[in-house]
Amino acid sequence: MRKIHVIFAGVFFVIALPLIVLLYQAYSQLELGTNSLYQGHAMFVANTLNQQLAKDLVIEDKRSYSEYGFIRTIQVIGGEENTLSELVDYPITSQYAGLIGHFQLTPDNSLRTPFLPEGRFGEILLEQISPSERTKREEVRFKINNILNELGVKNEGISNHVRPRDSVESVIDRVYKRGDPNLTPKKKRSSNERMNRYEQASDKESFAFNAELMKSDTLDFSLGEMPRAKEVEIEPFQAVFNREHIVFYRNVRRGNELFVQGYVVNLRTYLGSLVQNETQFYPLEKDLVLSFSSDQEDLLLFGNPDYSTKILSVPLLPPLNKISLTMYMKKSDYFRSGLFLLFLGGVVLLVLGSGLIAIYRLTQSEVQMAKKRQDFISAVSHELKTPLTAIKMSAELLQMSSAKMTDEKRMQKYTQIASESDRLTRLIQNVLNLSKLDGNRWVANIKKDRPKAILDDFVTMYTKNIEDHGFELTVSCDTEVNSIQLMMDRDAVMQILTNLVDNSLKFSVKADYKMIVIELRLDKDHVYLAVRDYGPGIPASEMKRVFEEFYRVENEMTRTTQGTGIGLSMVKKLCALSNMKIEIENANPGLRTKIHFPPLSI
Repeated sequence: MRKIHVIFAGVFFVIALPLIVLLYQAYSQLELGTNSLYQGHAMFVANTLNQQLAKDLVIEDKRSYSEYGFIRTIQVIGGEENTLSELVDYPITSQYAGLIGHFQLTPDNSLRTPFLPEGRFGEILLEQISPSERTKREEVRFKINNILNELGVKNEGISNHVRPRDSVESVIDRVYKRGDPNLTPKKKRSSNERMNRYEQASDKESFAFNAELMKSDTLDFSLGEMPRAKEVEIEPFQAVFNREHIVFYRNVRRGNELFVQGYVVNLRTYLGSLVQNETQFYPLEKDLVLSFSSDQEDLLLFGNPDYSTKILSVPLLPPLNKISLTMYMKKSDYFRSGLFLLFLGGVVLLVLGSGLIAIYRLTQSEVQMAKKRQDFISAVSHELKTPLTAIKMSAELLQMSSAKMTDEKRMQKYTQIASESDRLTRLIQNVLNLSKLDGNRWVANIKKDRPKAILDDFVTMYTKNIEDHGFELTVSCDTEVNSIQLMMDRDAVMQILTNLVDNSLKFSVKADYKMIVIELRLDKDHVYLAVRDYGPGIPASEMKRVFEEFYRVENEMTRTTQGTGIGLSMVKKLCALSNMKIEIENANPGLRTKIHFPPLSI
């Protein structure tokens, strides 16, 4: 491990020394580069803001026209089915901040909102909404209506709608459906160019869209009278705004009908969310001021208004290109910027040091784990060799001297073979169970059972093994527990008891008082099972580590007891899978391990 310390310390200094020299040179040239620093950051903020705005618009641009109703049609295996739109939920949630709600203006300029359905279908849905929640939805709808009226957003109808002229490329694309790249002109497209797009509305989709727009007393559609599939033309989003709100809307042409669809956001909340991540934690925020403005007025200001030097002014992306983002830098001495550079250098060194420390600890843990696994393999090999040797010797004696042996001697050898075979079986089963637990392949079979019944079965099965080791088993049980049933995994409890008793037998072999005590007690609202021995116990400094995989209190090279270091680790994992808790304490003398079953109320 000392070699690893030296290597990582050397790596840190090799990287840190050039970095320190670089920071010193940068500090000496700081005055020449301060303005560039501010301008570069200002460009970064502007680009990031526009990118986020573009992402939000892409989400809405891709939204189907039918989603602005409360029923939409989706493709499923074997056809189509109607389901609720994603916009019907209330409270209204969105991927961007400040959203007030989505809306749709029908050809007769009626306002519809997906979160407050109307018509025959809407009446069915509204019956499932509580009156208080319906009132809140109506308040939001009323607010959207007032904002639209204030900003002059309305559906003027197909006759008054000026349809934007498609480019030559878009017309050819529609004709050929982009099927043959050789027939489509390869015209270089501007990054800000926004074009109409088209959707094909199926019969079922058209029926659902028409049906929810119709009033309940006029809804007389039948499947046989549904309109045929038609093309829906969707224009790019436009936007209007004032000091408080922004309305994003688009015109949707469906046959000879025009719909206006869009959403309303709070201007301060929405624009503020676009820049807060860039200014909130940036050390230069006190020197950088951001202002949103239009031709008529200032809309929003972030930072101290006492600015003097304009460093950047750019328009936002369409459709908010009438809003400009202007950034200013306050006059300040360069000492503050120097402190920032030193702070940045310190952060880099801290990150570098933290990264190397993390890598070092990971490497150290891997080395330790490799050593533990090697010790585990050594221990398992020893544990397997001992019973196999005893079985082989007993079998050879029986083979060579069976005729000369008395029946009593022969029976002793048979008993020894059986005992060592059981020991070998338990060891192999422990390793297999540990593999299942580590691989998440242990299937917990939790059902109602009596802890007393499980304890009785264990005592019947394991008493002989305890007595063969020269120990006496004492079982104590509260009378109230006899009839109690709990949700538990019988196999897990049996395995836990086996491991705990095996540990007690191994570590108490030199105890003056050779007794294993198993208690089943009722403590207020829960039942616990305790296994106690009269051995040396566990040092207080080792209490937290005994549950680690492959860990043993003694050194593997000097140990005086058998074992592989997986018993208590397996017990803890089984308890976690079975909704039980384990507690370990020194009993002076000896060790007491408590297994707490789930509370009686569960």
